[in-house]
Amino acid sequence: MLYLIIAITFGSLFAILFKIFQQRGIDALQAIAVNYVVAFVLGMVGNASQGLSATGIGSWLLPTILVGLFMMASFVTMNMATRSHGIAIATIAARVAFIIPVLCAYLFLQGNEPRWIASALVIASLLLIFPHRSNGKSTTQQWIYPLLVFACYGITNFLLKLSQQLVANAGGSDADLSLVTGIAFLSALLFTLLYYMFMPRSQRAPLSWRNVAAGVVLGSVNVGCTYFLLKSLMVIDSGIFYPIYNIAIVTIATLVGRIGFGERLKGVQYAGIAVAILAIILFFC
Repeated sequence: MLYLIIAITFGSLFAILFKIFQQRGIDALQAIAVNYVVAFVLGMVGNASQGLSATGIGSWLLPTILVGLFMMASFVTMNMATRSHGIAIATIAARVAFIIPVLCAYLFLQGNEPRWIASALVIASLLLIFPHRSNGKSTTQQWIYPLLVFACYGITNFLLKLSQQLVANAGGSDADLSLVTGIAFLSALLFTLLYYMFMPRSQRAPLSWRNVAAGVVLGSVNVGCTYFLLKSLMVIDSGIFYPIYNIAIVTIATLVGRIGFGERLKGVQYAGIAVAILAIILFFC
């Protein structure tokens, strides 16, 4: 339970940090790149401190590299969604994505059968929470960033679960989990740099120490969240872990967005949050 609480604490900070970056004029892409440098170093330090192990690396290396790709995509789309829709919508889009690893674990990893009614309620909550037509934009335009966040976070979490299970199947230890996080972050850094290289020069902000400092903070939060997420998955089934983890973060983000940043949701979106809470209750029935 302690691992779960720590993971929730770290996981709640992502959209909040991106909102702070927006208000302070910090270039999020530079912060994301530095974040992965910090996360990679901390992951390697964790591996070295626990014995420099790479048990069964051939089985989990590729999915771990793919974790890095979708981690990068998750952060980029999270930043975009936070800027355009606010903390609550961006975080909810990320956290209701737990349905993706739950279903994939059941279909491909012999995980527990999902609660189908609760799963349907998760989808219903998503439909209620995601923005509707406003400001002259079509519903499709309004949904682009939240949908991308939903897909990227869901795939990332499933790949993390897959990597963790492959490590466990190979008889790996905590040192191997640290190596998984380190390689995932290195992969995410490389994909971030590739993304930056293909950006138009006019959109590239000059390097700033403020951006670097923001990246250090983001990286510390990132590695803590990922490591304790993996530790939690070793002792809690994914079908139980992801609902608790994500609904708790949704609640915290909604409160912080409303109280700390004055963000307002429509009545139908608050109804969606209530439906999501009902879904978590049904997961335990």
